[in-house]
Amino acid sequence: MYLRRGLTFLALLGISASASAQYVRDRAGTWDIGFHLLDTGSLSLSGDRGSSLDVGSGLGWGFSGIYNLNNRLALGVEVSWVDPNYFATRVLEGTLETDTLRAELGVFNLHAKGVYNIFDSDITPYVEAGLGWTDIDSNIISGPPTTGCWWDPWYGYICDGFFDTYSEMRTSVSAAVGMRWELNPAAVVKVSYGTLEVDTSRATEKASLDTLRVEFAWRY
Repeated sequence: MYLRRGLTFLALLGISASASAQYVRDRAGTWDIGFHLLDTGSLSLSGDRGSSLDVGSGLGWGFSGIYNLNNRLALGVEVSWVDPNYFATRVLEGTLETDTLRAELGVFNLHAKGVYNIFDSDITPYVEAGLGWTDIDSNIISGPPTTGCWWDPWYGYICDGFFDTYSEMRTSVSAAVGMRWELNPAAVVKVSYGTLEVDTSRATEKASLDTLRVEFAWRY
């Protein structure tokens, strides 16, 4: 469903881009600073001894800073967060019994990426690729709480407990195709469809998430 919708939308925007003859001012040496909203697709993974993970779709957001080397090539960095719900089926040690946990997954991405704009026009298709890290927090408690106490300037003496959770940092890669529309010399809107692939050495399948993203940026 995500693939069909994404390709249809990008094809329509591509027709608009081919009809556009308006050229924008030189992008070389400028920054695109923006934020984006993203919608990730669902994911199912199978692990060892019958364990499995089913991740639902989720809405997220993020920020990016892209430096335009010239009118077509750009390099930058982006961060994003998404918190989808998931079901994890685990096999109890020493038995064949399983149980299922339901929780919210915390996914944080930090990627360096390259962008190539196909045309110099104010509406242009583009392709991008990224490489970086994805931090995944299961939000499942991994041990007893740690208690800390401190003096607060407003509330006075406070003690509270903190829990560690199962989490891992993994390398990841991303790729996307999209359309860029420069509304004016200072404002940019981008729409893209792509995938995020996270290294999963313990799963039998690749962890690949479809992503649909809308980005709003300002040029400096």
